[in-house]
Amino acid sequence: MTFDETPEGEGVRPFAVPIKDDFAAAAAEVLRRYRELVEKCFPDDWQPETGSRLVSDIETINANSDPVGTARGSLHGMLLEIAGLSWDTALDHVRALEHDIVRKPPPVWSPLVAARAVLESCLFLEYLIDPSISCALRLARCAGLWRKDTEHTAKLARVLGPEREVEAVDLDAYVTQSLADANVVQRHNAKGKLVGYEVDGESAGLDYNITERVASALPSWLPTPYGLLSGAAHSRPWMTNRARNLAAGSDDRLVGEAATVMTALMVVMASLEMSLVAWQGYFGFDLTEPLAKLADDRNHAYMYLLGLAHATGD
Repeated sequence: MTFDETPEGEGVRPFAVPIKDDFAAAAAEVLRRYRELVEKCFPDDWQPETGSRLVSDIETINANSDPVGTARGSLHGMLLEIAGLSWDTALDHVRALEHDIVRKPPPVWSPLVAARAVLESCLFLEYLIDPSISCALRLARCAGLWRKDTEHTAKLARVLGPEREVEAVDLDAYVTQSLADANVVQRHNAKGKLVGYEVDGESAGLDYNITERVASALPSWLPTPYGLLSGAAHSRPWMTNRARNLAAGSDDRLVGEAATVMTALMVVMASLEMSLVAWQGYFGFDLTEPLAKLADDRNHAYMYLLGLAHATGD
């Protein structure tokens, strides 16, 4: 739920109140502690577990003769590097949100924008290390994303100047050759446009549908939040006008709600938990206990912050 909806029979809409200082401080602290728990989930000296999806993928790749085996090994290594980069990026945005919650004046829509950034980083990671898919499909997905990033690099280069354009052309040639060496086959539509890649009969597009991925990958306790986050990130009036209406009769132009902060927290927590489940499934280490601890802390935090948001005393 988005936590500003009124459960049936309730007269008070949870968190549909202005952000108070004690609530903001407590919410930021809850998020900080939650992030630290997440960061402690990984063992310091972990090794890939025998029988894990990671080990299985490596064995599958190594079974190919060269140059295909070596090229696919490099593609898989890049995939793992990107997954780690996405995770670090997600945590960076979580830290930013911790500070944003307590700023003055209180935030209005920025918590949802930061939460969206966390979600997208985690979705990127989950898309690549999804333990339910084959090694071939994983490589096809990585190839598509690599090509898409190359296209974005070329667009940026046209803005930055001739020297960068030369670099972009070289990168394009390198990607094309690397994928060919790995026997990653291009897929084209009826008009001849490149639309994705195929590896050993498994195919993937150049990118993934975020809305569909949100619906299938996030934990079931958080209904699809992406439209709400996008409304804030893209400053759509159907979303942002609410803050102006809430400011009516005051000296403020916009007023933020505790509901916005709570929605951001729940999206971040769901995103991080989704990622941990993917890490666990792909690398093979057991995170059952830490995930149970995180769920327990999340449920307690919700009730604690609900009380602070609606406290009536001074």
